Amino acid sequence: MRLIYDSKDFVHHKVLKTLILTYVVLVLLSVPYQLIAEGEQTKKDKQEEKSTINQKGEEGLIVCEHADFFEQDEETGLTTLTGSVRIRQTNGFLNADKVILHRDLDTGEYKKTVAVGNVEMRDTDIFATCEHAIIDHVEDIVELSEDVVVLQNEDRLEAKQFMFNRRTGKRTGKGDVKFRVRISSSNQEDGNASSNKSK
Repeated sequence: MRLIYDSKDFVHHKVLKTLILTYVVLVLLSVPYQLIAEGEQTKKDKQEEKSTINQKGEEGLIVCEHADFFEQDEETGLTTLTGSVRIRQTNGFLNADKVILHRDLDTGEYKKTVAVGNVEMRDTDIFATCEHAIIDHVEDIVELSEDVVVLQNEDRLEAKQFMFNRRTGKRTGKGDVKFRVRISSSNQEDGNASSNKSK
C-alpha cells in the first residue's frame, strides 16, 4: 500500500514555502525603504534646484538677515541698520555694527552701502575686515579704511586704506602697507637653478 503522506516531501514543501514567504516579506519591506530613499533624493534634488534658483533670483539683491534696529527715511533715501548687522549680497556677505544703504530717490535703486564698526565682508574670493567700508554699487568699487586686512587665497594685505575696482580688478592699498604673497614652487626651483648656475 502506498503512503498518502511522505514526511520528506512535506518537510521540503514546508521549507520551500517558508523561503518563498521570507523572500516576499523582504521584498515587500524593501519597497518602502526604496521609495523613502528615492523620495529623499528627489527632495534633496529639489532643494538644490530651489537654492540655485534663489541664488539666481537674488543676484543684485541685498538681503538683511539680522539687525537689532531698522530705520528707513523716504525723504533722504537712507536705510539704517544697527546692531550686529548681517547682510547677504551677491557673491558674499557684509557684517558690521552699523550699515547705511543709500537709495537714489529718482530711480529707487540702491547706489551705495556704508558699513561702520567691526566690518567683515566677503566678495567672491576676497575676505576683508576693517572699521569702515563703502561699496559703490554704481561704479562697482569697494573702499575699505581703518585697520584693513584683506585675504585672498593665501595672500594677505594690511593697510590703512584699500580700494578694489570690481570691473577692472585693480586693487590699491595705501598707508603702512604690509603685503604677503606665496610664490609657486616652480618659481622657487627656477630661482635655485639660476643661483646654482652662477656658482
